[in-house]
Amino acid sequence: MTERLYYDHPMLWDFTSTVVSVRDTHPLRPKESGFWVALAESAFYPTSGGQPYDTGTLNALPVTDVEVDRDGVVWHKVEGALNPGDEVRGLIDGPRRLDHMEQHAGEHMIAGAIWELLRGTTIGLHLGQEFSTIDVTMPDGRMHFTPEEIAAVEDLVNRRIREDWPIRCFFPSEEELAALPLRKPPTVTEHVRIVAMGDFEMVACGGTHPASTGRIGHVKIISVAPSKGKARIAFVCGARADRLFRDTFISVTKAGNVLSAPADKIASAAGELKARLSGAEKELKKLQSENLLSEMNKASETESLPGVSLCVLSIPETDAAAVSDAVSRFVAEPSRALLLSFGERLTFARSENVDINMNELIRRVARGGGRPDLASGAGIPECTEVARKILVTEGKGKSWITNRK
Repeated sequence: MTERLYYDHPMLWDFTSTVVSVRDTHPLRPKESGFWVALAESAFYPTSGGQPYDTGTLNALPVTDVEVDRDGVVWHKVEGALNPGDEVRGLIDGPRRLDHMEQHAGEHMIAGAIWELLRGTTIGLHLGQEFSTIDVTMPDGRMHFTPEEIAAVEDLVNRRIREDWPIRCFFPSEEELAALPLRKPPTVTEHVRIVAMGDFEMVACGGTHPASTGRIGHVKIISVAPSKGKARIAFVCGARADRLFRDTFISVTKAGNVLSAPADKIASAAGELKARLSGAEKELKKLQSENLLSEMNKASETESLPGVSLCVLSIPETDAAAVSDAVSRFVAEPSRALLLSFGERLTFARSENVDINMNELIRRVARGGGRPDLASGAGIPECTEVARKILVTEGKGKSWITNRK
């Protein structure tokens, strides 16, 4: 079993030790190759409890992974060769470890506050590169929190952070463990390590934590969303919370400058702008539809089939809703047919009293389909000319009108 120096010295970034064993496969997955080193004692944290492993170097060789096996031996994956008996100097990536400590300790306080205020039980921790998450089972089964509940949890946690309560990590005896007011039962039965924060949070945990709550800095809940029957809470702590505040403040300031509004008026200013934009878009679509209908009417004056005004028209890519509206209005008049190309799309349509199967026609010239009176598909503008020739050629001497009105 490796002596884990981080238990008593979580801020230890520099240490010396001795190589006791090496192996060329993963300690937990023997089929995976790699050079792994075990030390007599180590300050490197191995992946466990939702907290990622530490990185750093052993005798200047990069450490790219750290795992602990079932016997409590901590293994370090090293990019280079070391031998049993070698004296090594270990250097840990301090900022990475400090970030993990802030997130892990902040998670304890969030989970404790959720239990205290809402009786929600936390299950699991995932410490990601940008934010961390915990899953919470609520007593009533719901998978969301109200804004007021989120604010209450944040306020309680951040107040306790400012009060700078001590954080104590220890291994109690079996008798001591049985008497402790733990937030939830331990998941292990041997070598149970307890993390206590002030007089408000106590739970089993093997992770690294700062010496007091004040070292966490600040906690911010980003979101609460349903996930596999539980409420998934995303959050940031410490330096991550500082960066989030800074980036958000910069974004809010820029948005306020664009909208000519102070921070507390940005939402209403953006709402007003959105409403004006929506009105302008509706007016634009109306104008596009009117212009397109005018083009259709004009084009239909130059083409004709027996008893039918035929519009063969190619236009640039335009708003689909405007096209749909213009097409409907054009064929609402009796005795009309339309072969329209816009961009790489085709629309063939006809009036109710015209005997042309547009579904069949579009399938003969392009990829598409639809109803006998309206069909659409994908194709080049030349497809409309091919369809026109089919109608002209096959329609000689044919009556196209089925129900004169």
